[in-house]
Amino acid sequence: MKKLSLFVLLALCQVMAVTAQVAGLQRHKMAIFTPLYLDDAFGADGSYNYSGKSFPKASIPGLEFYHGASMAIDSLNQLSLPLDIYIYDSKSAKMSLESQVNKAAADGVELIIANCAISELDRLSKLAASKRIALVNAVVPNDGNVRDNPYFVVMNPTLPTQGEQIYAYLKKNYPGQQIIYLTRKGASENYLRSVFETLNKLDRTTAMHIKFTDVKDSLSQAQITANLFTDRPSLFVIGSLDNSFSEKLLTQLSRLSKTYPRITIMGMPTWDNLNFSKYKGLDLVYSTPFYSSRLDAASRNIISYYNAKMYARPSDLVFRSYDLTYRFGRLLNQYGKNLAAMLASKEYRVFYDYDIQPVSKINQLDYYENKKLYFLEYSNGSFKRVR
Repeated sequence: MKKLSLFVLLALCQVMAVTAQVAGLQRHKMAIFTPLYLDDAFGADGSYNYSGKSFPKASIPGLEFYHGASMAIDSLNQLSLPLDIYIYDSKSAKMSLESQVNKAAADGVELIIANCAISELDRLSKLAASKRIALVNAVVPNDGNVRDNPYFVVMNPTLPTQGEQIYAYLKKNYPGQQIIYLTRKGASENYLRSVFETLNKLDRTTAMHIKFTDVKDSLSQAQITANLFTDRPSLFVIGSLDNSFSEKLLTQLSRLSKTYPRITIMGMPTWDNLNFSKYKGLDLVYSTPFYSSRLDAASRNIISYYNAKMYARPSDLVFRSYDLTYRFGRLLNQYGKNLAAMLASKEYRVFYDYDIQPVSKINQLDYYENKKLYFLEYSNGSFKRVR
């Protein structure tokens, strides 16, 4: 990131000016909310607060999201769509979220794509719904306790969805095999365990053989003896979102892989950040909602652009922002005021497949959620998509 400064400054100077210009057609408007922390980066006189070779770390994720959106806007401009797109710094010290949503509504914005924190979801979703603006939660895998809000969309599947689909995957792909479920005490761990226990009780005659085992940071000799088989493959689930906990267990199981037959371990979506090459001899499987081989033309163009301009590889946030901005920009242009009824449309795919479904906690429609998960397997030094 050391060579970014000039490009960053040029980009930020244009933050509020990324619109398509087509005369004579009905125009639609959307907004991107992302945490840029511009007030920390620039003084009151507009001077840059950092050296020419550095940038505030807090701004980097929001800036990556902005860059993805900006490239998608360039692609939309090439289609000459009558579409205006506004960028808001959600961490502005001068404008509260309330003021920003009010301004967006006054400007006629019909859709907001938000890269925001979980602490902001409830407030932001209520503000958007009060203005009848569709809000796409682009990053946080949580519904923010949003209820009775048909304008709210969760793109990163929530923990209940993750648990349900991991359970379904195991049941389909490992029928009849005993599952050793490794867990420990903790709020998310207890919840994930309850999902498996509840679903398995509901299945009754087709229930899986699941042995729940509480461990600390490592498996004891007794647990190893009881849970690893010398005459057949072993199947584990590590039911925790804590990667440090997972890594300790994976390290221990990797050491045992030469002694025991095939060991397969199912992990959580947080495994996206693990270095799988460290755990030799294991077959590792995990789920992710945003998978792309990045071999398509659009991906290659983004990678090439980043290499040339940023001296770096684009992060997942760049691809996700590009995908959502382009997809929902096209949908907004096509359906306009009827967009809320078309949020689940599968049109205008870019990098990812989505399965956006209505979610009802009681009887009413509470929100929409992307239920699509990809499953990836790492084995013998390489990844492959298994679903």
